[in-house]
Amino acid sequence: MSFHYHKRITLIPKLLHLNIGTHGWTLTLGGRRAHLTRDSHGRRGAAVRLPGGFTWRRHSRRNRH
Repeated sequence: MSFHYHKRITLIPKLLHLNIGTHGWTLTLGGRRAHLTRDSHGRRGAAVRLPGGFTWRRHSRRNRH
């Protein structure tokens, strides 16, 4: 059995949230229809909800040189 922890802290209502979990943190900017994310591992993402139940998502990693 494994335990997981997740806590969502609202920094600016309906705009900016900090999600803290066992594997790090994620900062989310935006609302339910469209948002941008950034996590503690340097990954970035974007998501947009489209009519008809469709969702467009894009994830990218930080360049490591």
